[in-house]
Amino acid sequence: MKYILSFLLAFSPLFVFAADQDITELRKLLDATKSLQGNFVQSLYDENHELQEESKGNFMMMRPRKFYWDTVEPMPQLLVSNDKEIWLYDADLETATVRPFSDDLQQAPALILSENVDELRKQFSVTSKTDKTIQTFTLTPKVSDGLFQQLLLVFDKGVLKEFSMDSNDGQSTRSVLSNVKVNQTLPEEKFYFQVPAGVEVTRQ
Repeated sequence: MKYILSFLLAFSPLFVFAADQDITELRKLLDATKSLQGNFVQSLYDENHELQEESKGNFMMMRPRKFYWDTVEPMPQLLVSNDKEIWLYDADLETATVRPFSDDLQQAPALILSENVDELRKQFSVTSKTDKTIQTFTLTPKVSDGLFQQLLLVFDKGVLKEFSMDSNDGQSTRSVLSNVKVNQTLPEEKFYFQVPAGVEVTRQ
């Protein structure tokens, strides 16, 4: 697979920025995105790049550090986070898990969407490729003790449309976004999980 990819890239109209310019350009795109909402299809692959599972749902993101990730298929599951807590709710099992929000970008890659340039430069090597309206940013941790080896963010005309992560356990996750709306007013209460009656809560 990597040989095919290398071949395609060699003959594509791509260009690569210098590292500092990559980080600045990424920060510029993220700064222009105050909120994001839409639908997603998320695919999980094993170390052999074989599809293990696929899920679909809707999401909302709002800076700083607020996320609402509602999986509808194949099993309902809700992830809600803000700058204090992260909740994972399983409606079928009537269970919820909560843990403190981590400030470590390598433990919580989603924080990258709201971090500043200096912090990105300190923790990651960033490169980018541009093909017409598509900009792809590759973020590689400078130390290897985090959750992931590499994170890709793909923008189309300045809007985040896809992100993928290669984990240290050999698995990879790809999330493709659709019906994306940028900088709409989002309900603040969505980012603060309210525990339904009868749900068992585990704190980590």
